[in-house]
Amino acid sequence: MLWWEMALIAIGAYALTILVLSLRNPETHIDWSKQDLENLKFPSDFSWGVATASHQIEGDNQNNWSQFESSQGLEASGSACDHWNRWKDDFDLIGNLNVGYYRFSLEWSRVQPQEGEWDEVAIQQYSEMVDNLLARNIEPMVTLHHFSHPIWFQNKGGFEVEANVEDWIVFSQKMFEVLSDRVKWWCTINEPAVFTTMGYVLGEFPPGARSFKQTRAVATNMMRAHARCYRTLKSMPRGDDVQIGLVKNINIFDPYRRWNLVHWVQAKLLDEMFNRCWLRGLRNGRFRAPSSLFSTKIPGLKGSSDFIGVNYYTHLLATPFMPTTVEIDPLIRPWEERTDFRYPMYAEGLRRSFDMVANLKMPIFVTENGVADDDDDMRPEHIRRHLWITANAISDGMDIRGFYHWSLMDNFEWAEGYTQRFGLYHVNFETQERTLKDSGQLYADVVKDNTLPQVVILAGGLGTRLGEISESIPKSLIEVNGKPMLTHILDWALCQGCRKALVLTGHLGEMFDDFTHRGMSLTFHQEPEPLGTGGALWNAKHLLDDEFILLWGDDFHPIDYNSIVSDHRQKAAPLTMTVTESHESMNLRHQDGQVIVYDKANPKANFNGYEAGTSIVKKSVIETHGREGKWSWEETIYTALAGKMNAYVDNTAFWDMGTPERLSRFGEFLKQGGP
Repeated sequence: MLWWEMALIAIGAYALTILVLSLRNPETHIDWSKQDLENLKFPSDFSWGVATASHQIEGDNQNNWSQFESSQGLEASGSACDHWNRWKDDFDLIGNLNVGYYRFSLEWSRVQPQEGEWDEVAIQQYSEMVDNLLARNIEPMVTLHHFSHPIWFQNKGGFEVEANVEDWIVFSQKMFEVLSDRVKWWCTINEPAVFTTMGYVLGEFPPGARSFKQTRAVATNMMRAHARCYRTLKSMPRGDDVQIGLVKNINIFDPYRRWNLVHWVQAKLLDEMFNRCWLRGLRNGRFRAPSSLFSTKIPGLKGSSDFIGVNYYTHLLATPFMPTTVEIDPLIRPWEERTDFRYPMYAEGLRRSFDMVANLKMPIFVTENGVADDDDDMRPEHIRRHLWITANAISDGMDIRGFYHWSLMDNFEWAEGYTQRFGLYHVNFETQERTLKDSGQLYADVVKDNTLPQVVILAGGLGTRLGEISESIPKSLIEVNGKPMLTHILDWALCQGCRKALVLTGHLGEMFDDFTHRGMSLTFHQEPEPLGTGGALWNAKHLLDDEFILLWGDDFHPIDYNSIVSDHRQKAAPLTMTVTESHESMNLRHQDGQVIVYDKANPKANFNGYEAGTSIVKKSVIETHGREGKWSWEETIYTALAGKMNAYVDNTAFWDMGTPERLSRFGEFLKQGGP
């Protein structure tokens, strides 16, 4: 074979290799100017949250990080955000964002400042923090290791020594015993790849080492720690009732020159070390640590997560000469915009991260996503793009359950100190004043737009046709299949994505004093005397949102709230009434999508529908047509709005408690499995 023929074959093979790599690993770039980023739609039960980490916000911690700051001459974390003393005020900030979830970490060095010594005061404060969050209807998600741990643990070698894993397991058990009766969501370890790479390859994190041997040991032991923690907590009381997962940072690595095979090799090596080996370990139970030639079988690792937490920030362009310190700007594409952290804003990589973890076949939570942006001029667009990516991934069928923005407020950014601001709230670190940024308001507005309206339940009526069973107790508190009717109603509202309910108790409000419902923020309003259904709403109008879902406390109607709310908003009606055409009797006539006439007392032969008990109402309806005193909602409002009410036809079976027979039928329905 002639030399030029061999050269042509080699060139062809090279070109084919590059083509295959490019087709299998496309570097997506979206023309964002052509995307609608204003109307972001998410499932109503989507988990919206914010995230923090203990060392970054609490202040005055004494741990491996404070020790490292001192020894390396870094900016000291000091009082940070003084969150340990200001946590109640900071929880107010969370509530102002409309979110229902908060991810935070427990500071091991506070809980166990010395080996064998527990600080019960610190443990009690974490317990009080959980109680306070739940009282605000904010679900806590607890992280057990977020980069920081006690100095005594580090002095023993930390995660470099396999035997030391037991120390962290004992801490995890201790906190699980204290909090698992209230905390449903647990993260074992945050970003094990970052912890090992930054601490033992690049030396930017404690202990500042540069050793591949130590890296392999730490990485393997962190995966052992995760697996042991998961199995241990699952075996404890309440272990079956909680969700436990690993949080993995995904860095997308792309070749700087897509025609350069050396760049492809570098990108693939980094992807394997930083991403693939960790995810593969969760999937098959064997872990090959970064730079290792062989894998290790880790007992209990396979399937050791109920969900996967994805932290995503950017992609990195790989060459053999890419920077290994934060002082040198990473490479970016010419059209990309740098963040304050100097890496590019690349929202497309979030979808590629979802694709990367999809084969784990478990629910996905975005446990961190945010941007360093001191001026807050990039963050609004950053939020829109990443939420757009998430919404489209969900629309494509991906099981993404929640999004936690990083971070609630500006804080101590590890090796970068206070130079990088990630918060939705600006923090003046001299005065500790918090100020909501425009991006924070944007995030709050998106959450509000994707949260179902307030639920208002008329729950105070006595059952005049139920006999002795409701002579002195509101129908909504009568137990059916072991739970009050009101609980069944709220169960359904919660599963639909509602988080806030106003319960109108009539004049019998004291009977609701001990009533609670996990996951729902409940407000009760009592009248001094019987005012009727309309009078009760008028008397509580100061507690009504501009739009609300109106339910009757003796009806259970398991319809899709998203559909009726969407229909109501599309029709721009003052009131939307759910109408069923499959009831045993009729009390209204609807035509051309409107309720023409309603008459509960005198049904007519030409009636063709029945009010099914779920309505969407604008507050202006009450303000316009209501009045002081005792009056009936149905007789007054339905008469005034005849021909103007939107009729939402839905023949889903509904259940009311008007008679003992109907009550019995509802009980049988629940015994057979319910909705």
